[in-house]
Amino acid sequence: MIKKNNYALGLAWMVALFILPFPFIYTFVTGLPAGFGQMKISIALGIVAYVWMLLAIYIGTKPKWLDRLIGLPAAYMIHGILSLVAIYFSFMHKNLLPSYGLIEQTGNIAFLIFLSLAIYSMVFMAGWLTSRIRFLATLKRKLETTFKHEVSVWLHRLNLLATFLIFVHVQLIDYIRANTSFMAAFYLASGFVFLSYLWAKFKPNAKGYTAKLVENREIADNIHELQIQLPKGKATKLRAGDFVFISFPGVKGLAEPHPFSLVNAPDANDQITLAIRGDGDFTRTLQTVAAPARIRVDGGYGMFQTVVEDQQPKNIIMISGGIGITPLLSLIDKFPTIDTTVFHGATTEAALIYEEKFKSWEAERENFRSVRKIGAFEEAEVLSALPHDFDDLTVLVSGPPVMARYWIKTLAKNGVPKTQIFYEEFGW
Repeated sequence: MIKKNNYALGLAWMVALFILPFPFIYTFVTGLPAGFGQMKISIALGIVAYVWMLLAIYIGTKPKWLDRLIGLPAAYMIHGILSLVAIYFSFMHKNLLPSYGLIEQTGNIAFLIFLSLAIYSMVFMAGWLTSRIRFLATLKRKLETTFKHEVSVWLHRLNLLATFLIFVHVQLIDYIRANTSFMAAFYLASGFVFLSYLWAKFKPNAKGYTAKLVENREIADNIHELQIQLPKGKATKLRAGDFVFISFPGVKGLAEPHPFSLVNAPDANDQITLAIRGDGDFTRTLQTVAAPARIRVDGGYGMFQTVVEDQQPKNIIMISGGIGITPLLSLIDKFPTIDTTVFHGATTEAALIYEEKFKSWEAERENFRSVRKIGAFEEAEVLSALPHDFDDLTVLVSGPPVMARYWIKTLAKNGVPKTQIFYEEFGW
């Protein structure tokens, strides 16, 4: 993890864990009647859980400022982990502080919704988790033909209903409602998140601006290249290594946005290229879309270019597996003066896409070298490419999470500082 990004991520965690809950806990404690002191801990657990659920909803709106600060994958990890801890806190709150009537019913229904969706999401919507637990990854592959992504998205929105039930739950508790300072913070935070969600979903071009699919062609077995013409000036908002969310309004199964990395560095032509492997229902269906077609594009998101510009390395080593090469291609174009070595492995020769690009770079640039092969790289192959001095080195890793974690661990074990290794985990 690059040092500057690491600081930002640590700061984000500190804000989420301590700073955001603080005003709610402070106003609650100072305004709690003396006779309710024994309930302080159990109520505080419920308050923190609610604050973290609001934060999870806000992160779900994909705020671009947060993506450029820590990266959307890291933000989604905060979203997922805090949601799980919030459910545990809710369970403790529920068992330590019995309630009755409508107060009990709203709390219980909300808890059951949160718990059910958490279990579902751990399988279908938490790539950061399924990539680490083989059982969940296997279960996801078996069930995803039935529970398609669009179903998952709509089910996930039930979290809004559960959060609203908790909002009502709080209104029904008279001694909490009488705490004006706490309720002011409660209404302010709830209103901000609610309005942020409405704006994210219903603002103009909420699912992206309308662009034109110019070409959709197969470049390798099960891999399609999409050429997309953006409206004038939109490419200026994109950076090398970014990913964008695309959707096809009116095409069944393609209405919900999905993320894909840019192959090319954005330029004045306002045209972007995506290379997409048919791994799921969305990606297989989009292979059948004929050009020209209307497409929505939202983005860009991503940290790759920011990392390189912050680090200002003299040497870049890129390690990639399979279709994970795509964001690195645009970075190679963007930074032609940096000494670059690329290691790209794939399961088949056809999956070693864009051979002509690599031949062109090697012919035109003395500071560019690539090693591409079928299968995994031996440690010695990669380690032998490391410079003697790591001070001006940046390592960019892109591909399957298991592969990435292996190389991050291997490089760190051989002296490369983790602050000079960057991996943007691309799965949620």
